[in-house]
Amino acid sequence: MSMEYTSTIPTSGDSYTQTGFTPSGALPSDSNPFGNPTYPGYTSTGGENWVGYVTTQYNKSLLYTYNYAYGGATIDANLVTPYTPTVLSLTDQVNQFLNSVASKPASTPWTSSNSLFSIWIGINDIGNSYYLSGDRAAFSDTLLNAEFALVQKLSNAGARNFLFANVPPVDRSPMMLAQSVDAQAIEKVVITGFNNKLAAKISAFKAANGGVQTFLWDTNAQFTTILNSPSTYGFKDATSYGDGSTIFWINDLHPNSYAHKFFGQEVGQNVLGNTIW
Repeated sequence: MSMEYTSTIPTSGDSYTQTGFTPSGALPSDSNPFGNPTYPGYTSTGGENWVGYVTTQYNKSLLYTYNYAYGGATIDANLVTPYTPTVLSLTDQVNQFLNSVASKPASTPWTSSNSLFSIWIGINDIGNSYYLSGDRAAFSDTLLNAEFALVQKLSNAGARNFLFANVPPVDRSPMMLAQSVDAQAIEKVVITGFNNKLAAKISAFKAANGGVQTFLWDTNAQFTTILNSPSTYGFKDATSYGDGSTIFWINDLHPNSYAHKFFGQEVGQNVLGNTIW
């Protein structure tokens, strides 16, 4: 790993991203780029997750990772209620950043050029609402307007480099496979619509903010590729869940650490490519 650069990655999202970082704990440093808790943190994978792999392996620089992601998070708890009131939404996570290290304190002297802001959100927004009646396209607009209002706040604070991840095909998760075929089909349609609108929002945000660089990690395409040919990636099938290096899902909704290694590799080597990260 090259030490030419020291970059920071403030990360937001849900259980697919969480490591249990708390802003009041030990902050990232050369000797401990993950800060807190002890690596790999409290993940949903049974081990390292994609954030850990990007931080420790798939990068071009020493990365300081500030991971505000929180399991169960939705974009805004007032729009989609999380599974428990204590969950920190994306709104809460961004506010944690804005109220702590956004001012570039001596403890965290990040810069606009060396920092990548990552957001992977929407799984719970859709999972907790796809079955509700109403205009789903309009509701996706409402959700994404709320998300990009937060993204604009980050940009106003100096963020210039953004990594966005879309919603994977959780309609193919064991949790949804236990539901009706109709339920799976409805969720798939909602996911597709949300992801199409996300891509458009990213383009509009970049056009409206000079000097902004955006990356889109198409998790939906990557998951689909793996689930369509699991043996190619060392997995026995697309539907089993449990512990083990040949099982894609650690439980009925979350991929395991062995799957996340492919995710981290995709982000570091293919999505971010030749950037300093």
